[in-house]
Amino acid sequence: MEIWNREQLYAEIWESPLIKVAPKYGISAVALGKICRKLQIPLPGRGYWAQKEFGKAAAQTPLPEGKDVSVLRRSQINPDASNSKDSAEFSADDPEVLLIIATGKKDFGHYLKSERHALVSRAAKALNRARTDDRGVLVPKGDESILNIRVSKNSLERGLQIINAIILALEEEGFPITVTPNGQTTSVRTLGQDIPFALVERLIMNRTEVKRGSWTDTVTQYRPSGELEFRFGSSGYGWSKKVSDGKIKKLENTVSECVGKLMRHARHLRIEQEKFEQYQAECRKKELEREELARQISEEEKKLKDLDSWVTNWDRAGKIREFVVALRKVWAEQGHDVSPESAKGQKLAWMTQQADRLDPMLESPPSILDRKKELSYW
Repeated sequence: MEIWNREQLYAEIWESPLIKVAPKYGISAVALGKICRKLQIPLPGRGYWAQKEFGKAAAQTPLPEGKDVSVLRRSQINPDASNSKDSAEFSADDPEVLLIIATGKKDFGHYLKSERHALVSRAAKALNRARTDDRGVLVPKGDESILNIRVSKNSLERGLQIINAIILALEEEGFPITVTPNGQTTSVRTLGQDIPFALVERLIMNRTEVKRGSWTDTVTQYRPSGELEFRFGSSGYGWSKKVSDGKIKKLENTVSECVGKLMRHARHLRIEQEKFEQYQAECRKKELEREELARQISEEEKKLKDLDSWVTNWDRAGKIREFVVALRKVWAEQGHDVSPESAKGQKLAWMTQQADRLDPMLESPPSILDRKKELSYW
């Protein structure tokens, strides 16, 4: 645990907004604001950052001498390990992150007045002769390969202007645009990922009840709203992200934001993909480790089985030899010839040979049983 450095924190929050300082400490901007108030640190007013952004002199409230200031301790939190998935992926000292942030702050406004990109010109030609569906959205011919633009006739020129600026900005950053042959998907290659995107006009839904004899039917109708959205990162149903017209800030003024957020999303997808590939690699590693463990266990079990077989056969060989000695004695006492040349002597020799074949400590003498495999036809 460390004590909050009042002077350092004051300098940081007057240098950057709370929302940018907070991730450094692994907490939210709201939580950091509460800490500042407890430490009697004045916070910048609403217009402070706007004045600084436009290069105007902004008055900074001096840090007052603290009176009865509470001693607050903070945990040494690594923002990369905080609960925020975004902070874990967006470390401020990463060169790629710095590139994304810088791109998101660039001024691409001049592209709104630039000559149309070839893809935009082709889309304009197709959409100007396209039919309008029952929702008021222009629908080009199915075989035309054009940008994914879904807007009404009234919003077409504005939409073309915005998408033209976004495409020119993307290509300035070195990100190529691809349109599928059927025109169903428009995507950009950035940070190792292909990100689909589209310019879409938001629709307003109206539901009305219509009497149809003895029952009532609900009819749903859509109409264009005039509000445009830059949508990107589709996966499955719907779109992952979007930048929309606001009440004050229109989409024309968010070209750099669109490019920055698209790059940020591409980075997120790549990190998720890398995590998944790492997970798969770990699973494969564990699988190989289990296979190796199973092999070692199998070998050990085979050794134990062989050992058990050796001990059993060694014990049987000893018993057979004891039996041969006892039998030789009985036959001799009964007056039988047990010399090596006699029938009983040969019988005793054969028994001894079988004991030697079982004994794992001796080299097995040859036997007709060794040819048993010759009887197999396969």
